[in-house]
Amino acid sequence: MAAVKMKSITLETGGKSPLLAFEDADMEQAMKWAHIGIMSNQGQICSATSRILVQDSIYDGFITAFKKHVQKVSVVRDPFAKTTLQGPQVTKSQYDSVLGYIQAGKSEGATLISGGEAFTKGPTSSKGFFITPAIFTGVKPNMKIYREEVFGPFVVIASFSSEEDALGMANDTMYGLGSAVFTKNITRAHRVTRRIEAGMVWINSSNDSDYRIPFGGG
Repeated sequence: MAAVKMKSITLETGGKSPLLAFEDADMEQAMKWAHIGIMSNQGQICSATSRILVQDSIYDGFITAFKKHVQKVSVVRDPFAKTTLQGPQVTKSQYDSVLGYIQAGKSEGATLISGGEAFTKGPTSSKGFFITPAIFTGVKPNMKIYREEVFGPFVVIASFSSEEDALGMANDTMYGLGSAVFTKNITRAHRVTRRIEAGMVWINSSNDSDYRIPFGGG
């Protein structure tokens, strides 16, 4: 219809973007950017890297570091405080939707290793739709929380064994918005980037933008 009428359009697309961390990645940088990639703006970014795929040889170490970092940085508190990163969800319906996905993850048999609760403490808890950031492991490709966009502070983490395995998992999605690749091998980075089926790919970063300038979405 738009093509026939020569109309200019802007599409708001969804995403379940993957972040791939290979065994030679800088662990500190991968962990930091994985956090930024999903928890910025309370996860309410279409291009958020909400599926973290980690090579099995560094999987356990990454999980430990990522969980510790999220719990330290994404603390739910007064949204007007300068040190606050984690604020409320945008609407009651979105708040309820995120909590629904958290319950679905538990019901499907995934493991909630951190957060995932309605925040009811403190002076601001009754004035906004606050949720502690949810981290799920033990996820399978057929799970709802692995396949569907949540649009909240919600991330699933899975492991892969090889580059081919990682690409298969990354491209196993109905979306194709964004992705990120972490490796010190620039040849691998470009090789994987060319094969990921996504509109944009970050190398050794994720959703990096300046908070002081407008961001129109993914």
